[in-house]
Amino acid sequence: MTMQGEKVLRVHGGADTLGVARFDFSTNSNACCPCPQSLHAVQHADATHYPDPDYRDLRQALADFHAVDVRRVVLAGSASEFIFRISALAAQMASARGEIAQVWLPACAYGDYAYAAQAWGLRQVQDPQAAQLLWACEPSSPLGQAHSLWPAWLHQPHSTPQPPDAQLVLDCAYAPLQLQGQSSLTDVQRDKVWCLWTPNKALGLTGVRAAYAIAPLQADATVQSLQALAASWSVGAHGVAMLHNWVQADTQAWLAQCRSQLQVWKQRQLAALENLGWECLPSLANFSAPARLWIWMCRRCAQLASNCGIPRRWACRAISGSRCCRLWRKMRCSRTCSVTCKWAKCYKRAAYERPLRHGAGHDQRRR
Repeated sequence: MTMQGEKVLRVHGGADTLGVARFDFSTNSNACCPCPQSLHAVQHADATHYPDPDYRDLRQALADFHAVDVRRVVLAGSASEFIFRISALAAQMASARGEIAQVWLPACAYGDYAYAAQAWGLRQVQDPQAAQLLWACEPSSPLGQAHSLWPAWLHQPHSTPQPPDAQLVLDCAYAPLQLQGQSSLTDVQRDKVWCLWTPNKALGLTGVRAAYAIAPLQADATVQSLQALAASWSVGAHGVAMLHNWVQADTQAWLAQCRSQLQVWKQRQLAALENLGWECLPSLANFSAPARLWIWMCRRCAQLASNCGIPRRWACRAISGSRCCRLWRKMRCSRTCSVTCKWAKCYKRAAYERPLRHGAGHDQRRR
């Protein structure tokens, strides 16, 4: 498969061979520390026994929380596991028709969408109307903005059937941490799409891997096909404990308090960045992205970054190689080039790209 004519590389932040970074900006997790109730539930999970292989109690609890039929609840080992599984199903369904499945991706998105599509041989298309698998994330990653390029069939009356082979997945990873605005979709429209939920970010427990999806209405056959592709006991005891606690009233009350605190912290951070000369894009979530950024690296890495399409507003300034390496060791971020390249490809295709202002002083450039 070709993704914009390039092979997709899997690049993640978080811990590496140097351990956990002191400041990790890669997850956009809840900064209010782990939810005490959820942490207690995970720490006291019974890991000496297998969970119920059908997860009957858990699926019913999640169905009650979202006020949907329990048959619409599909558990997953993580959001990434679900992404790969539904990509595999899209490839399988297209192969049965003698076709190659086509996928549509947002310009800026979680990298596993593209990586899973590449792994399963899906072909990326630019027209969402032509795709059998479509991805959306709201608030989006990494910009924290509302999704806008919805397929036309989503706006048709409820009685109008959608294309039988079209699957739209709405990634709700950051919805619990949305600080302002409302969902772009009505309840009727949400009943036409897959809603993928990963509470570990909102609960500050990203190391606990568990997720679930709410299937569209009248998607029983697709749900059964997805279940057939799942491994046995896809969610372990700790993931079960976290998801059970996620739907509790006191946990949701704690999360509401977090959103109030995060709103205060975000406004304070944006004000501080503005005083330093930074420009940040508007965001609905607990995080935001810079409109422009100066990157300091050695000449060799600066050339590599330039070849990868760093936007003009992300200007590279060369420094000595030894100083660059010392800075990386100090920051515990030896992945600077690979992470930079990932973001560069993402921002290169974004519509809001603006050139850097001319005549900026040395101090401004360093910021």
